Amino acid sequence: MASCSTCGAGVGPSSSALVSRAHYGRKQASLSAERVAAQAPRRCLLAAAMAGNRANEAPQQRMERQLRESAEVEERVVSIDTEEEFLQALDEAGPKLVVVEVQSERVCETGMDEPEPEIHWKLDAEQEQARRMAKCAAVKHTIQRTARECPDVSFLYLETDGSPEREALVQKLGVKVLPTLQFYRDGKLLWEHKGVMQMEAGVGEGMMYYGDAPTTTSGGEAPSSLVADITSRAGLQQFLGAASDPKVLQVLNVALTSAGPCIKVFPAVVALSRTFKGFATFGRLVGDVNGDTRALIKELNIIEVPTFIFFRAGKEVGRHVGSSRGDLIGQILLQQEREGLSPPPPPVTAKAKPRSRAGMRRGRTAQQ
Repeated sequence: MASCSTCGAGVGPSSSALVSRAHYGRKQASLSAERVAAQAPRRCLLAAAMAGNRANEAPQQRMERQLRESAEVEERVVSIDTEEEFLQALDEAGPKLVVVEVQSERVCETGMDEPEPEIHWKLDAEQEQARRMAKCAAVKHTIQRTARECPDVSFLYLETDGSPEREALVQKLGVKVLPTLQFYRDGKLLWEHKGVMQMEAGVGEGMMYYGDAPTTTSGGEAPSSLVADITSRAGLQQFLGAASDPKVLQVLNVALTSAGPCIKVFPAVVALSRTFKGFATFGRLVGDVNGDTRALIKELNIIEVPTFIFFRAGKEVGRHVGSSRGDLIGQILLQQEREGLSPPPPPVTAKAKPRSRAGMRRGRTAQQ
């Protein structure tokens, strides 16, 4: 089985026992029409551009929008207090992605492996606490905005307040760091992000990796429309046979469901698929999805993930192992350089208007 030295956390014993009970004895015949309809993917855009141009909003319009958005958040983000409520929410979600946010109004930890820094001065401690709580508040707002824009994902919120029922649920979920963000599907814990460090980015990364959510990184397109999802041997053959032009490099991203580095690097893969159109094509093989994918990663001799296998006209020409975005770009360029191929020019951006000489003189005077 492929491994990774810095993989994301998997399901702990208590968590796996908990979620398995949510689906014990589920009868397929009981699926409602709503759940069947929910399997049809609807898209969400995790970008402020979805809200349109708000710069010209009148105060009354802004207030009405904020009230409307608050009502949407209350409807979309469901607060849970007990194990029974959590299990019921998982059961009702069925195959939909479920995002669980566990936070505290008093505690905001980094989630880093090293001990939290000890602060001796009271003022410094208060400032550090305020800074951290502001970060946790920003994460909460990010999740709320995401919930408004992603109707095909279920969002749950658990706030720890010392009450016995909530603390018991925190223990059952295996949460030891606050805040923690967990992603579930079909009652299974897929991945969790521990601590506030990089959690805002983690929201988007998880939504792209598991929820196929369009973002600014993907240009508003679903990642699966840019990076082919390969879930079978036939799918791999189709991907390799799609590009007959030897000038186009085929990049196969081999990953695992819960491997943190695979999740972290995926936005870069999606971005490169846009930047390198006509230069390289991209596919993703998640190796632990089914029997076919498990057999494929063995045949491909995958030892660590993420592994990137480079093909040209269906034939393997090289490999790269690692989650560094820069190293991946470098390896792709190196493969193409060996064939005498140059990367496409960068996207054209709007040019800044030239400054007048008077303006330049005023700028120099101000700097002096």
